[in-house]
Amino acid sequence: MKKTDKTNETVLIGKVGSPVGIKGEVRITLYAQDSTNLKEGKVLLLERAGKTESTVIKRLRYQKDRPVVKLEGVDDRNAAEEIRGMEVSIYASDLDELPDGEHYVRDLIGCRVIDTSGGAEVGILKDVIQNTAQSILEVERADGRSVLIPAVDAFLRGIDEEAGVIEVELIPGFLD
Repeated sequence: MKKTDKTNETVLIGKVGSPVGIKGEVRITLYAQDSTNLKEGKVLLLERAGKTESTVIKRLRYQKDRPVVKLEGVDDRNAAEEIRGMEVSIYASDLDELPDGEHYVRDLIGCRVIDTSGGAEVGILKDVIQNTAQSILEVERADGRSVLIPAVDAFLRGIDEEAGVIEVELIPGFLD
């Protein structure tokens, strides 16, 4: 799997929620609950209906574990209402570096999934479903069907992002 140039690539991280107070602060609903990619001074891209505008986080605080931001150019409640519902992206080059052993889902999509117990290719990683008790790998098989594999130690053996390979060990009959 070849690394791509991330200079102008953007990553969708959330959505602008409701205004907070009268000075232009807004809640941000993040798509990844443990994201550390919101920081003061970071450039955000706000998009709706094909229109994108760039802004900078002036202040960041948390209210009930949800980020509340003050954005450059959003100075009152009316301006905050105008951006409500806009999608929030950042430049891929601004993503935080992850600790060893952790990966961004976007970097794993398209990886080959190999069953180490038999050495056969299961398929290509299509998505990672994260709104369940544990993450689930959605793998597209050669015949077009999908198989869901829990991303837990019992099945997941290793990820080699550079080689574009995810190793799993499936129990007999799992794919039947």
